[in-house]
Amino acid sequence: MAKDILIVVRRGPYGSFQGAEGIRHANGGLSMGFRPVFVLIDDGVYMAKADQDPGDSPWLSMGQTLEELVARGLYENKERPAEFYAEKESLAKRGLDESDLVEGLGIINHKKVSELMASNHLQLIF
Repeated sequence: MAKDILIVVRRGPYGSFQGAEGIRHANGGLSMGFRPVFVLIDDGVYMAKADQDPGDSPWLSMGQTLEELVARGLYENKERPAEFYAEKESLAKRGLDESDLVEGLGIINHKKVSELMASNHLQLIF
């Protein structure tokens, strides 16, 4: 049985490595038999924005990478699929809603984020 690991991403996709590291660790966790519970909060919700365009910056768009991770996590282990969420309050503060995001993410409130943090002993926060 896969062990759950909570991965919380608070940083956006551009300007720092934290968001990309969150995705990399979730992908690696899947490969090593863990079941990621992946939560985007604060500026991390920008990671889930569909059709990202970093322009002429040296940063890569993370939307497609996240979308591929979500698909892998949801379909690789049908008995206990990974979980992927964006926090409702963080989306609202940044003018985003579910229609702006890649597919496969659940929208949860801050109370649910707190519950996930209290119930998962293995945690990575980026």
